[in-house]
Amino acid sequence: MTGLPQMPIVARLDLATLTLPESHPASQAGTTTPVYGYCILHPDGPILVDTGVGFGNDVIDELYKPQRTPLDEALRRHGVELTDVVAVINSHLHFDHCGQNTLLYGRPIPVLAQAAEYEAIERDEYYTVAEWALPPVRQRRTIQGDERVAEGVTILATPGHTPGHQSVLVQGGDRRVIIGAQAVWALDELLGEQASVENVEANPDRQMAAVDSIRRIKAFKPHTVYFSHCPPFESTEHG
Repeated sequence: MTGLPQMPIVARLDLATLTLPESHPASQAGTTTPVYGYCILHPDGPILVDTGVGFGNDVIDELYKPQRTPLDEALRRHGVELTDVVAVINSHLHFDHCGQNTLLYGRPIPVLAQAAEYEAIERDEYYTVAEWALPPVRQRRTIQGDERVAEGVTILATPGHTPGHQSVLVQGGDRRVIIGAQAVWALDELLGEQASVENVEANPDRQMAAVDSIRRIKAFKPHTVYFSHCPPFESTEHG
């Protein structure tokens, strides 16, 4: 895996706040959670990682009462227009990570997700909001494991939260950053290398996969790890 001469800016997009219903496993830890996406300001053009919560779904609006920021507005705060985006990477296809994908459907850009995510949609009609999660076939780039997206940008398979969860490694200069998305729900899971009930269902294989993914992320010795629902991890090893 090679990097860019200089580390590109990884801009956090504050896309939504969700009110967690009592049925949500993380509701005991707090009643609300932020939803973050990220934009890699790559020399080849902005690469978007996750798009937040979509609009117009009555079930989602009733259950989660989302307070949303439109994706185009969030991008514009960093000097990026929707038409500038050259690729969309979805960490996974739950509704709060792919909801505004639709603003980029019909454009000549790829939308990248693991094959296991599309298989989950086929198996379970309640897995996500399908019209948000399923891009036109001509835009759909189905990933199996790791894949290089651009110079210094590599998708890493990090299953656990979902079977097809993926993270993104960004390398430039002497720095490494990982967008870990929902590999963890809270930072103590990363630090303690544990799968929480808030983030991973009570399935031994899934929990083992989640811990393996946490260890994989840490093995890259990243300077920073960004997440979907909690603050970033900043390493103290690099001085």
